[in-house]
Amino acid sequence: MSSSPDLVHPAGDDSLPTRTFGPPVGVVLGTLGAGFVFAVVLEFLVIISFVGQRLWRDPALMHDIVFTLPLLLWVLVAAATAVVCLRILTAWLQIDAHGFVLRSLARRTRAARWDEVGRVIAVRDIDRGASAAELLEASETTYDGVYVMDREGRRMLAVSSRFFGPRAQEMALQRAREAGVRIDHVDVITAADLRSQAPQAMSVVDRHPNLLLLLLAVFYTAHNVLTFAVWGL
Repeated sequence: MSSSPDLVHPAGDDSLPTRTFGPPVGVVLGTLGAGFVFAVVLEFLVIISFVGQRLWRDPALMHDIVFTLPLLLWVLVAAATAVVCLRILTAWLQIDAHGFVLRSLARRTRAARWDEVGRVIAVRDIDRGASAAELLEASETTYDGVYVMDREGRRMLAVSSRFFGPRAQEMALQRAREAGVRIDHVDVITAADLRSQAPQAMSVVDRHPNLLLLLLAVFYTAHNVLTFAVWGL
């Protein structure tokens, strides 16, 4: 959905101020720390092997695909990490009585008017079981997720208290309520039940956090084993 410069806070209308929300300090520091871990710490064997052996001088580099593969994979990891960090760190959510706009680098702008919204699902607590997501406990005053859905049941926006703060959720609910949008409040629901009731509300990462961590562990293990086998120490 393309953005419109007049969608939020139209020119000449100062009675409907736009509120802008960005990632809090904790998210910024956590994102930078996680990016360092994924791009440097978990790839330490690759980096130290490449630098320590001065492999940029090796004639096989960029000519032998197997010999070059550990370096190529690290470059891909670094690029993917940079993109994800940019998406999070530069995210800005604007909300007013007309609609909302979500902008950030490395992300398609999402914008909509409240009259395009089908309903809003406000979930106080999503029971994911024993998952890594439970390590990030939210305050009791926040919602685990506020999902803005279109009339066909597709997710238009997910307002997370962890990424935008509880005030962003409160503002989204207030503006939706003022616009006459249907709001479904849910106290506790399992991730499976939420998927069955609103299949597109949660992202793939939200639906399968443990699977994502398992895939990351397998990738980094395989990458380091490949590096040791190809380059040695």
